[in-house]
Amino acid sequence: MNKKLFVMFLVLGIGITATRADKPVYTKGNFNGHGYELVADPAPWHVAKKKADKNDGYLVVITTPEENEYVMELIKKSTKGEFADVWLGLTDEKKEGEWRWVNGEKMTFNKWQPNQPDNAGYWAGSENCVHLQHSQAGFGWNDYSGDGRFVYIIEYDHEIDCDGVGKTSGIKSTLRSTR
Repeated sequence: MNKKLFVMFLVLGIGITATRADKPVYTKGNFNGHGYELVADPAPWHVAKKKADKNDGYLVVITTPEENEYVMELIKKSTKGEFADVWLGLTDEKKEGEWRWVNGEKMTFNKWQPNQPDNAGYWAGSENCVHLQHSQAGFGWNDYSGDGRFVYIIEYDHEIDCDGVGKTSGIKSTLRSTR
């Protein structure tokens, strides 16, 4: 297989993976004093992280089974019962195998897919970012290259206005998470 053909199949494969669900819709909600905003614009992990930071939030941090369930339901709502791969704010970029949340919280809960994290696949050795994935084993976390393009969820340390369409209400809160 020549190089151009290989690159074409690679790009096509990434595009199909990123659009598994029929165009997720913008969705937001509140859970346990935090706001969640699903951004239905697929982006690489670092771009999604920068956009979340710019909006005074962070890529979603999941610390309990209940929060994991809430995030899955938000995704299902966004995709009308289907599913889309979604970036999480978990990475081991600083030290391989040492998973850290982007907001500095320790990883006390996880929902890895079977045999994950594996740091394998096409990007073997560079799967430093995590996305919520649906597979035959069900919903779970998978390590992946940050170059993949997935939708993402911005989490806020305060509740957000969920009635309007578009950006969050811009409400700033000095309250911090009690997690």
